[in-house]
Amino acid sequence: MNSVLKSEVKSPLREVRVRVAACFTLIMLSSDTLNPVKLVCEIIGLPTYVATVLFTIAFVFIISANAQDLMYFSVKVFFHSIMSIFFSSMEVLGRENIPPHGPIIFTGNHMNQFVDGAILVVTTPQQVRFLVAEKSYNKRIIGDFSKAVGAIPVSRPQDKPSKGPGKVKFEGLKVFGEGTSFTKLQKGDKIRPGKSPEAYKLKTVLSDTEGILAELVGESSPATEMEAQGKWTTYDILGYVDQSKMFDAVQEALAKGSCLGIFPEGGSHDRTDLLPLKAGVAAIALGVSEKYGINVPIVPVGLNYFRGHRFRGRCVIEFGAPVNITNEVMDLYSSSRQSAYQALLHEVEDGMRSVIVTAKDYNELKIIHTIRRLYQRSSLSTTTKEKQDLARRFSAAAKIMHEKFGDKFPEDIQELIAKVDEYQTTLDKWGLKDYQLQSDAFVAMPFTQMLYTFLHGASVILLASLPSIVLNAPVGFAANYWAYREAKKDLEASRVKIQAKDVLLSKKIMFSIVAVPLLWVTYAVLLLLFTKWQTKTVVVLLLCFPIFSYMGVMAVEASMNDLKDLRPAFLRLLPSFQEIAPELPKKRAELVEEVRRLVKKYGPELGAVYTDPTRNWEQAVKRSSTIANLGNSSNLDHASMLLNSITSLDDNSEERGASDSSNNGGSTNILLSGADSAQESKKTN
Repeated sequence: MNSVLKSEVKSPLREVRVRVAACFTLIMLSSDTLNPVKLVCEIIGLPTYVATVLFTIAFVFIISANAQDLMYFSVKVFFHSIMSIFFSSMEVLGRENIPPHGPIIFTGNHMNQFVDGAILVVTTPQQVRFLVAEKSYNKRIIGDFSKAVGAIPVSRPQDKPSKGPGKVKFEGLKVFGEGTSFTKLQKGDKIRPGKSPEAYKLKTVLSDTEGILAELVGESSPATEMEAQGKWTTYDILGYVDQSKMFDAVQEALAKGSCLGIFPEGGSHDRTDLLPLKAGVAAIALGVSEKYGINVPIVPVGLNYFRGHRFRGRCVIEFGAPVNITNEVMDLYSSSRQSAYQALLHEVEDGMRSVIVTAKDYNELKIIHTIRRLYQRSSLSTTTKEKQDLARRFSAAAKIMHEKFGDKFPEDIQELIAKVDEYQTTLDKWGLKDYQLQSDAFVAMPFTQMLYTFLHGASVILLASLPSIVLNAPVGFAANYWAYREAKKDLEASRVKIQAKDVLLSKKIMFSIVAVPLLWVTYAVLLLLFTKWQTKTVVVLLLCFPIFSYMGVMAVEASMNDLKDLRPAFLRLLPSFQEIAPELPKKRAELVEEVRRLVKKYGPELGAVYTDPTRNWEQAVKRSSTIANLGNSSNLDHASMLLNSITSLDDNSEERGASDSSNNGGSTNILLSGADSAQESKKTN
């Protein structure tokens, strides 16, 4: 208790000391008689310009010696201002999981292209160097910022594909060709059939038209490739790229204490689940451990976006518990590197899944979040951490149910999903949010009062929007148009994107970084040419544009929030909505009861997902899924190593669970377990 009080007192005192010192320094510098530099120069008889020259030389030396650090800090400040404009909120969870010292590897999911890296720069206390695709590293704007933060370029085979002659067909692990020349392929070259995102290495070349494909640990099997199994298709050749120098540079940087940021999915996408992880992160971590004897912790980072491709969206950044290389994995590495890569990748993937919410598709993800909102006690009393944990539990439950029932869920669950989907569709149709059905907006009020409320709110919004209409709107419309046009190009060139929504915000930001200053300068030039304003007045106005622009964004956002709250009042003016308005809160209440009833019914079948109020439920789910996967594995030594690794993790689970329970004190308020859940739910409702 005393230490807490000391820390609380120490922080304000430190701030007071800094302020007092700054004010005292300014007082001395503002008076010739108190200026310490002038006093010393007078005492020793030295001209003041000599001191100025010496201090200037020292200043230049300090800047040049710390140029990289200063550049990174400058970029971090710039990105922070950009992200604060484009996102309404960026909430960071789990920062206590970041080790305070030493090298760290941050692994994040990649769902928002270059924005992902910018958010990591802003939210991590350490200076992070990123692995960036060479084609992006050489582009303007993105490449310039990558160089500024000390990113390391990576040459990737998929960035330089060549069209293969003829066609290929897979039959199991065998590949057959028509008009092909397999004997001309170089060692390490891969074949990528059709529109598949996967490429496969030829293990054995039997002739120009026949070969055997390799089945590598940690990569997709050719036997499951839908693009070429049993049918002829065109293909690309991905030439072998020697990445040994890149790996050496990365491992040396980690050995010196640098931190590395990497997106192990290999590319940005807009899917609702992780892409298969590339083995690079495992090769780097295990290579550093072998070469330098340093066990670099791998910290998973979950980038959870809500309307992330739109202006003023929301982002929740969650840092998970570090993944450390166990002795068992290192022993496996000495005998089979591929198996060790797979073992470590499995741990990294589990860590990444523990900080994001995944689903089979967008519709299932939407239903998961809707059910979470219906199930939770109250959005006001529920923290973001609890909401994320609850959403992951429903996501894990959906996965378990898929494994158990396939796509044919029990009839009562199918009925609930249909009702929830219909409920959410109705809300989307009228532009309503779930929380609004619980507000006073749905309480009957006189027509004149509703009309006045709406007109008053609309007038305030119009006035608040004027600065943004002048300073931001032209660029906003142009950036939106350009981003969607570029997204179409990226979608055509991609093999993993669904709608290319992941590139939209990055394109908008890049466009705005260039266009916004140009627009403001254009305004200044027009004022100089067509008004009688003095130049200094126009310059001052130009310097004030960023402030006015930011204030305009904040005002518009606050106004839009008010407009959303006014929407139910406006809709009540419409006869068509008046018919269904009284039924929506009733329908929501019925869904709440049904969701809780089915959670109680099927919850015990979900095991720790339902019964464990701490974060240990993720370890239990991980263990069961790993054992199930190992049951089909032909590598018994690999299975043994993995099980030993999991057991060593479980030995510390009680200690971590106690910590989680104390840190998540409110989690039991929304995550009811056992037979008491239904009774608790009725009391709360």
